[in-house]
Amino acid sequence: MIRYLLLSACACAALTAADTHPKKRELGTLLARQVIDAGHILEVRALPSAGNGANAYLVRWGDLDNAIPAKTKGHFDWSGSASVSGGQVSAVRLVAFEDGSKNGKAQDKKSRPGDRLVGDGYAGAVAWQARTSSAWDGVVVHARGGTLAVQAGPASLSVTLP
Repeated sequence: MIRYLLLSACACAALTAADTHPKKRELGTLLARQVIDAGHILEVRALPSAGNGANAYLVRWGDLDNAIPAKTKGHFDWSGSASVSGGQVSAVRLVAFEDGSKNGKAQDKKSRPGDRLVGDGYAGAVAWQARTSSAWDGVVVHARGGTLAVQAGPASLSVTLP
């Protein structure tokens, strides 16, 4: 009986360790996903609570399934915004945004500007300009109440928040 309990405890510990893989924890729980084509996807994920009562969400777009060859030179425009009807939203941090620089030196004026947040952030929305090729970008936002509406490039999602 003791052997059985020890084996059961070890098996449960192994399963728990597999379920808490760091990459899975970082991406949170998938709430909504829209597939544009074989390589362009928009999704919203709920992140684990930070313990401060705020709900954090990862909004990300681009080649989420690694379907686009790395040598693809085309860029896809994901400029868009996230807003909450009947609630509040604010940007927490940028994820994988490029700053338009190369090797730490600013590009010349003919080059495209880097990915960035736009607007003042006080209009009840988080807005960005972003382009991807064979990668993905995203923003982490805090949102409360209502429905989170996300529009990025040609994609849009709507998620009812708890």
